[in-house]
Amino acid sequence: MEDFNPVTMFAILRESLGPWLWGLLLIALVLVVGVVSAAMKLRSARRSPKHPIIAAALAGGVATAIFFMLVPGWTMATHAALNGPVDYLAAILIAFIPGGGIAAMVFSMASWRCARRTTAVCDKSMA
Repeated sequence: MEDFNPVTMFAILRESLGPWLWGLLLIALVLVVGVVSAAMKLRSARRSPKHPIIAAALAGGVATAIFFMLVPGWTMATHAALNGPVDYLAAILIAFIPGGGIAAMVFSMASWRCARRTTAVCDKSMA
């Protein structure tokens, strides 16, 4: 375990993902920049983040539920292969990856829109 460090993790990811690694890293970077810039835009417009957070949580939850049903197909298994709690936990954790990405995208879009709108759509107070 002493050789298990970030460099080793990167080598494992590069080996297992191949050419997809750089595209996925770019997508992750764009999502992080989008969430941070949207939060800063909300703060500078003095708007509450309540509505964008609710929208992101709902969209992320629905996306996670949909992708949970698709996970066995990604792993070349059937739904009958989900036998125990560990199998369901692994499937849910794998489904959280695209669900979290969709939640980040929805939060960014809702925050930018909320920062541009009038107080009738989003609260003016900072909660």
